[in-house]
Amino acid sequence: MKQKSKWFGLFATLLVILSLVFFGNTSAKAAEGKELQNVISGLELLDQSDTKLSPDGNGVYQILTNRAYKLRAVFDLEHYNGDIQNGDFFKLEVPAEITFYDNHDVELVDLATNVPIADAHFEGHGDNQGGTITVTLKNLDQYLAAKGADTVKEVKGTLALNFLYKKNVSNQPVTFDSPSMQTTITQTYNVQTLSEETDPIGKENFAKIGGQAANKAWTSAKLEAAGSKASGQYVSEWKVRVNTSGENLGDNLVLTDTLPSDPSTASIQYIPESLVVYNAPSMTESTSGKEGDFVQLVEGTDYTVNWNENYTNFTITFKDGTKKYYVTYDTTTPNDGSKVQNMVSVTKADGTPVTRRTNTTETTFTASATSLFSGTIEATSAYTVKVSKVDTKTLNPVAGAVYVITDPDGNTVEVTTDEEGHAVSPQFDEKYAGKEFKIKEKTAPEGYELDETEYTVTLGQNESILHVKDTPKEEEATTTTTTTEETTVTTVEEPTTTTTVEELPNTGTGNQTIYMVIGALLVVAAVGVLVFAKKKDSDEDK
Repeated sequence: MKQKSKWFGLFATLLVILSLVFFGNTSAKAAEGKELQNVISGLELLDQSDTKLSPDGNGVYQILTNRAYKLRAVFDLEHYNGDIQNGDFFKLEVPAEITFYDNHDVELVDLATNVPIADAHFEGHGDNQGGTITVTLKNLDQYLAAKGADTVKEVKGTLALNFLYKKNVSNQPVTFDSPSMQTTITQTYNVQTLSEETDPIGKENFAKIGGQAANKAWTSAKLEAAGSKASGQYVSEWKVRVNTSGENLGDNLVLTDTLPSDPSTASIQYIPESLVVYNAPSMTESTSGKEGDFVQLVEGTDYTVNWNENYTNFTITFKDGTKKYYVTYDTTTPNDGSKVQNMVSVTKADGTPVTRRTNTTETTFTASATSLFSGTIEATSAYTVKVSKVDTKTLNPVAGAVYVITDPDGNTVEVTTDEEGHAVSPQFDEKYAGKEFKIKEKTAPEGYELDETEYTVTLGQNESILHVKDTPKEEEATTTTTTTEETTVTTVEEPTTTTTVEELPNTGTGNQTIYMVIGALLVVAAVGVLVFAKKKDSDEDK
């Protein structure tokens, strides 16, 4: 019999383990959102200046090995309007041959509310192995609270992947067919490595790179003093290499930087506080960022700066013309897809122009970029007008009250209170947020007085809820009089009061509740078996 008890104990232990596993899986499923499909509408190939690249006449993109490019995905969740929640996600599977390069997880922030409503996670699988980009929604409740709205809709944005090719390929098709794609997209790449014949000849004297839009909040007291816009959320980042080859160009070398006045480009300004100058001993023609041996220099000691009055031009005078210099700064940017442009030149102390390269006669270098940050998201919201009605005396919910809701344009809609005393209007667009809506009772429920008051609510404020109390009609008491010689009995029938407890609907938890009940039963069964087994052992020991 003791052997049987041991088997009972083992069985009970198994039940406990199964219960725990069951609960664990249930919780995981409850927390995980759904995968969104058919939401990526396009993929664009860009260079590192965010300039869109086009294929040749044969539909082939001509690119180079070991040079960074971008794939910008455009997404739109309109198909899921009113049906998205925290944890919902979509993935872009990037095919093999492509190598992820210098990507960092980012938060996608809604600019209207400054609430981050999505995370973008980049997972490369190694050289020439592709990878996965996962975008996951979050903080939608915070977004709705900030907007005073009921529903999130029309979520859309862009996201960019930095990548490169590490080997030559000839007319290689690359197909993107993730479930997140609205349609399968194939791009054909011809990838080559620069040879001695195609490499530029000569040495670089100076160059400019950048112009890409970056999500970087900024303020500028100097722009404010000039009467210009003093803050913003986006900038264009620029970098200049001066004396890249480390030649002796003489003392008091002058860099001139200009934002061209060109109708085809956006009107932008320098953010003067962002200017930083480095001595850059290890800088080469491929340098695009600050290296470990770069030393930040001091204005007034190592160099001087002069700005024009509206911050569209500046000059830097470097005291030592034998050093390599790396200059970084930001400009304002429209972040709307417009072209931004920046031009530099270098002269010696006596005014002699320095050529861009030792083998050319060019004395200026112009960099252009598209002002559109690749990592944006925006959403709109929808609003409803709500009526909550209770009995004046009992505070019980009152059903069957018909209300007419009139929007600011004079359009009307009728709603009727349900058993919980609630009535909810159809959704109103964001354009009505902050505007007043009129509400008036059209038909009173049976047994109640018609409320002639015209109420107003402001859409988006206080959850756009109107709380009203309904007054019952006065009922004549029913009196029965029985007369005897000595006694008169009067009976008054009072109306019956029923109390209803209001509960808000709970969505998306039905299956979870079933799972929890089953899991609980498993635990109870396990405990019962253990108790039985212990009792049997105790009886046998006696």
